[in-house]
Amino acid sequence: MPRGVRRFSLLSGVALCAILGGPIAVAQASDNSLKQTLNHYGPIIKREEAAVKSGLHGYPGSWQRLVRALGHEVATLHAMKKKLAHESASSAQGSKAKTDIIKGLGLIASAYGRLRTDVSAAHGGSVPPAQVNAAVKTDDKGRKKFLAGLNLLGATP
Repeated sequence: MPRGVRRFSLLSGVALCAILGGPIAVAQASDNSLKQTLNHYGPIIKREEAAVKSGLHGYPGSWQRLVRALGHEVATLHAMKKKLAHESASSAQGSKAKTDIIKGLGLIASAYGRLRTDVSAAHGGSVPPAQVNAAVKTDDKGRKKFLAGLNLLGATP
């Protein structure tokens, strides 16, 4: 059988299987699934932000509570980042939003992680202002990226 005919037969067989078997489902997350992931983690992050805020109010007296709260928040931010990284966007705008959100989450987690390390090292003492300012600056940059991504998705913070 000539080579061109074999290719045609093979392609015809694949097409016939697709017709007989019905549409082939391709697992592809849409921009809506990105929003669902954000909505899933939203309440968790809100609770953890409240715990961080509470830990800051108790600082420096109960610095362990702040360290614990920051640790939980960093872990959740990394989990959310990982989940979003494995999802696909269904539009160019969704893809850009996903990139911004992941970048923002990474920056926020990095800032909180450094702050956690600094507070742990100080054992309840004061953290040098330069280190706090660096963490705040990184956190601000991350939040701007995160919010830009949310805006592109049409999601509300």
